[in-house]
Order: sequence, then structure tokens, then C-alpha cells
Amino acid sequence: MDSEKKKIFLIDMDGTICDNVRNEAGIKAMEEAKPFPESIEAVNKLHDEGHFICIFTARTDEHKQVTEDWLKSHRVKYDQLLLNKPRKIGKYSEYHLIDDTPARATTFKGKFSHKFVKKNVEIDVFED
Repeated sequence: MDSEKKKIFLIDMDGTICDNVRNEAGIKAMEEAKPFPESIEAVNKLHDEGHFICIFTARTDEHKQVTEDWLKSHRVKYDQLLLNKPRKIGKYSEYHLIDDTPARATTFKGKFSHKFVKKNVEIDVFED
């Protein structure tokens, strides 16, 4: 794959590649989180295709070792782990990424796979 076609994937962990474990559940629950094999397969396929995989999670620095151990034990291929993602709790209902690099957002609902389809959707933009 030539470098122009490579992508950076920011992939959430809890609820996306494994059971949704909240930080408050603790280390033991994170160790025992059930993997989602189809999701892990899709992530690994993207990695094998030469894309950059960043696991971007709301788990905190305190959870770094258990998170790295879980990813290794379930053979998740990734290039970077980013902890401390702002949590979607309380009055905050969604994420917005503002960047000077083209970005696409994919909301995970149900089964995560490597197949992407193009759809026309409504987007929010900044106006002058």
C-alpha cells in the first residue's frame, strides 16, 4: 500500500474491541474483559494492511499496564496507546475532532468490521 493511501485509525477500546468496562470497575474487571474477536480481527487486518493503529481509550495512566497486558494477551496489533481520552459522561454527549488534516468519524454500533462504505450524511461545519 503506498503511503498516500495509509490511514491513521483512532480506535476506542471498551465497548469496541472488548466488553465496555468503566474505569470505576477496577483493574480486575479490565483484566477479565471479554474480547470481541471480530473487532480484533478487523483491527489486525487494518494493521497488516499498513495502517497506523492507535488505541485511544478513556482508561487512565493507572490502567496502562493492565491495558497493555490485555492487548498483548488478545494479540491486538497496534502502534500506539493513548490513555486519558475525555469521557463522554454527564452533560457531554459526543466528540468533535477539529484538525487541519482530513478526518472521518465512524460511530461504532454493533459489529465492528474492516469494511467501510460511503454514505451521505449531515455534518456540522464552522462558518465565517
